[in-house]
Amino acid sequence: MNSNSNSIEPVPKRVKMIFSVMTNPNRIDILRILNSKGSLTYSDLKAQVGFKSKKESGKFAYHLRKLLKHSLVALNRAERKYVITNKGKLILNLTRQIEERSVMESGNIYVRTKDRIEEFNTHKVTQSLVRETNMPPELAQKISEEVENKVHRMQGVYLTTPLIRDIVGSILLEHGHEDYRERFSTIGIPLSEMASMLANKSYDIGMLMNNMADALLKEYHLFHILPKDIADLHLSGDINIASLSCWSMMPDTIFVNIKELLDNYNESGNSKPRLHSIDGIDDPFIKVGILCSIISRYAADEVVVYGISDVLDDGTNGITGDKFARMLMIISSSITNSRISFVLREFFDNKGVAGELLDGYAYYVKHAQLPKISIVLPNHNHDGDGNTLIAEYVDKIVDISSMGGSIAVSDGLAGSNGLRCNSECTNLVLHSLSINLPRLAYESNNDEIYFRARLVLLLKPILTALSSRKAMVEDSLKHVLPFLSDGSVMDTSMVINMVDLQSSISNVLKHDDMVDVARKVRRTLVDKSREMGYGISIAMIDDGSASRLARLDVERYGRLPTNGSDYMHGVEVHAEDMPNLDASYYTNIAALSSIFDGGITTTLDVSNVNPSVARNAITHAMNMFSFFRIVSRGVRVCNRCGSKFSTASITAMKGSSANRCPNCNAPIISIK
Repeated sequence: MNSNSNSIEPVPKRVKMIFSVMTNPNRIDILRILNSKGSLTYSDLKAQVGFKSKKESGKFAYHLRKLLKHSLVALNRAERKYVITNKGKLILNLTRQIEERSVMESGNIYVRTKDRIEEFNTHKVTQSLVRETNMPPELAQKISEEVENKVHRMQGVYLTTPLIRDIVGSILLEHGHEDYRERFSTIGIPLSEMASMLANKSYDIGMLMNNMADALLKEYHLFHILPKDIADLHLSGDINIASLSCWSMMPDTIFVNIKELLDNYNESGNSKPRLHSIDGIDDPFIKVGILCSIISRYAADEVVVYGISDVLDDGTNGITGDKFARMLMIISSSITNSRISFVLREFFDNKGVAGELLDGYAYYVKHAQLPKISIVLPNHNHDGDGNTLIAEYVDKIVDISSMGGSIAVSDGLAGSNGLRCNSECTNLVLHSLSINLPRLAYESNNDEIYFRARLVLLLKPILTALSSRKAMVEDSLKHVLPFLSDGSVMDTSMVINMVDLQSSISNVLKHDDMVDVARKVRRTLVDKSREMGYGISIAMIDDGSASRLARLDVERYGRLPTNGSDYMHGVEVHAEDMPNLDASYYTNIAALSSIFDGGITTTLDVSNVNPSVARNAITHAMNMFSFFRIVSRGVRVCNRCGSKFSTASITAMKGSSANRCPNCNAPIISIK
């Protein structure tokens, strides 16, 4: 025991050694890079730290050995990669704290960046202006000096990087440099909106992250990527862009022949990039599931998969409902951006297989909280008596719809919303730009010729924007989906979507022959686009634009132009009304379907009807419509536990409890 009570405890040798190790800035850089980048190979770490020449290899190896010796860095021998240890993170954190404290106590101005506190440096402002805006260095230096003067007058202000950028932006505006300010601006989410998201306990973390990313990307595309005239048309409500956050990054819908894709992939050898996650997998259901999950990340709205009959039938145990259900459950759990639709047209040549697939889909719908997968059934396979083969399965279809399943019936190749594909290859479709026809018709003073002339005026900026988008999307997919984007098997289609053509013609333009005007509208748009050197299709499909455009028109006019009726996408018929519709109604729908080559969303609503009425309506629709989707809007699901509730069970709930799950008291939401 030391007799001198005032003696100072000696610094442990191990601590001395660690501090001696950290005296070299190169070693601190190694720790910082491993901390931010994660595990790295020897060559990658060496390059990141800045030791790029062979002459410096010995010096780098010396510094790395020091860190390894004192367990600040470790080597993962299995992966041959270096990682920072917990002790290394502790030392790095202490180093950062010492650095920040020394800056704060120096009496100088300091700024809080996203990862550290550092002294305010006008040279960094100058560099940022030159790098981000292409501003001449002399002007950048002048702006930086004004920023410094302003900052010095702000004694005691909590300076952050966003605040510095705001100061720079205000000075740029004062000097009339609006273009430089726009290039220097940042995108983000207001703090109040962020707080509101975090306070909403019904969010799961994935939904929160997706909403934040969606908000950032929408602002980026709206103010920095879209042509200003198109951005103004969208904001004013003359048009609507449904997938604004994905505009430059991905198509709205991808039609993919899964058999052709796999055949092309397997035969390509080393000529195309490999997708190693499916190499060596023999189970066709797992292989299709992996491919569909990957492709779904790169479509904003939907991936339509066809040609799967020969892929799934592996010649051993065949196709069963259990296998199909398991594949759907696995895919659904990994879908992030878009929904997936499986076109099952080939399977309905075999009644046994068709029944198995519907049973498998029914199992999936029953157990999935929010079904993200649709099926598209054929309406052209007939038995010897001329009846469609799916008529045998109407009862199953009704049951699936009552649980919230998504089923469509189509004569040709189409997605779940009626979007058509006219080529049997991988097809990227850009269809999320919709024109507000009720407004256009209302402001044309019931003059059909003026109405079509105004459509042509809209067409030029729209086609220019779509053409630019097409180039950006195709370039993007070459990098993220190289195994898919072989130019020899991929096509990109541009579709312009029409919102509520029917009401525009009958209620606003006061025209009796809706089909005649529709035919003229299509001819005007298609012919004019060809003159401009573009090929387009015209569609009336449901992409959610109608509700936004209707809301904006109410704000603009105080009412809706279409005599107070809601705006529509395509055609909607309720099951109870089917027997009362005359032949001319179906004739008009058939005519519109042939006019709009991009597709029409025809919706058969079976909500709140008994099974026999739904069954009769579906059977009738098979004989009348070339495409229709079946929708039951009465189904709701608990946002937390996944319990499902029919309209009848919700009606039985009283008061505020009608919007809460009786099992866990979480909010219940509509599936459709």
